[in-house]
Amino acid sequence: MPSRQRSVIHEHGEPLDAEMSVYALEEIVAEKLRAILQHAEKLEHRGWSRSRARDYYDRWRVLQTYRDEMRFDDFRTFLAKKCAVRQVAFNGPDAFLEPTLLAYVERTWENWLGPLVVDLPPFDLVIEELRPQIEALVP
Repeated sequence: MPSRQRSVIHEHGEPLDAEMSVYALEEIVAEKLRAILQHAEKLEHRGWSRSRARDYYDRWRVLQTYRDEMRFDDFRTFLAKKCAVRQVAFNGPDAFLEPTLLAYVERTWENWLGPLVVDLPPFDLVIEELRPQIEALVP
């Protein structure tokens, strides 16, 4: 997807009026979903993988904050093409909410995100709110 110009969010007290070229939010959501599939495969084959807690949190945060600004026309096809490049596939929303992967993410939630996110929401809340979003994106 084409990049977009966005204002820099700057909360350090002095004014900063700047824009920069960034990935489309829809692209970020697709990349996070693709990464989850890739790592679910690694977890299954190797028995371990780097935690995907950040992918779940980031996707939840982006959808919570910017959902109304995003366009998801034919997102399933877009995501399928992105996944094909990395030789992963999905049949539906359950592929992104696989119980073994979610259990692994839940165990690593605080360790991976606690030091990075002020007022980290509980894992269960994020997944509960994310589940219908994923179901709507990849029915």
